[in-house]
Amino acid sequence: MILKKDISKKMMIFLGVLLAALVVLPHVSTLSTTALFSRIFIMAIYAMSYDILRGYMGFINLGHALFFGSGAYIVGILFNNIGNTVPMFILAIVITLVYSSIAAFIMGKIVFRSKGGGAASVVAGAMTTLALGEIVRHTAERWRDVTMGADGLSFRIPQMFSDRTMFYYYALVFLIVMTLILRQFINSPTGRVLMSIRENEQRAEFLGFDTEKYKLIGLQVAGIASGFSGVMFGVMNRFVNTELLTVQQTLNALLMTLVGGTGTLYGAIIGSGFVNIVQSQLLNFRSVHPIFERWLLFFGAMYVIVVIFMPKGFMGLYYSITDKRRAKIKNHAVKQTAGKS
Repeated sequence: MILKKDISKKMMIFLGVLLAALVVLPHVSTLSTTALFSRIFIMAIYAMSYDILRGYMGFINLGHALFFGSGAYIVGILFNNIGNTVPMFILAIVITLVYSSIAAFIMGKIVFRSKGGGAASVVAGAMTTLALGEIVRHTAERWRDVTMGADGLSFRIPQMFSDRTMFYYYALVFLIVMTLILRQFINSPTGRVLMSIRENEQRAEFLGFDTEKYKLIGLQVAGIASGFSGVMFGVMNRFVNTELLTVQQTLNALLMTLVGGTGTLYGAIIGSGFVNIVQSQLLNFRSVHPIFERWLLFFGAMYVIVVIFMPKGFMGLYYSITDKRRAKIKNHAVKQTAGKS
């Protein structure tokens, strides 16, 4: 009990110091670094939304980018056609909420129709989500009058978001608020049921839970979080194209989740930081050698290394180290008590 209190106290101190450092960061770093961290914050929420599916539900969604890209398109279309004002931004949030809920419901009704957790069912579900994501991407490419197709859509943003330093703080607040909301969801009774479904869906059904309903809720929460991150990503870049709807964008979320640690939620933040910083550095090396233009090759190698040497990601490694430390302290305490007796 004392050990848990000490660890909790140390964690609170660490989080306080980290938050203070992040608040000060824009004033002691370059504009490019500030923009990089804004991207890390936003992509961390996108990775968290995927971790709810992969880490807590055990569901592989290869079309998850449709929520992310659609959120970016919604805010871009509103700003470009109606007006780049704060009320339009709020409207984009509301539309993204409704759209993501409906899209996730439709996707879930199609994918979760088949029962069982066998390999064939998992593969069929993943392929179905991939097909649904491709339908949305092709729709965006063909609907040129609204989306400008593969050329992409550029737009102006409200004045309050135009300053990069202020937007950094908006992204930081967005990360904190969404993390608290998603953590509350995971720790709720619904989140516990989702974890039981991940472990054994048949047993959860035997206990009386409507597993399809709970999986639909989980998919909707993940879709909404992904859509919100897409809105913020679109505002940050002031540009959106169909690349945000591709399976590669989904694999980016998967990679960030794996690197940080699946089923940990917070690992998505670490994974987002690691992946985005490495990607930024590789792109900076393009002037050194042309091979760095193919930065995806390095990401593929990194994925293999993580799977082989660190299958549980950075958070999994941290938990294993702390568990060993706790066991060591506990054994030492037991030996001391036995020696005194």
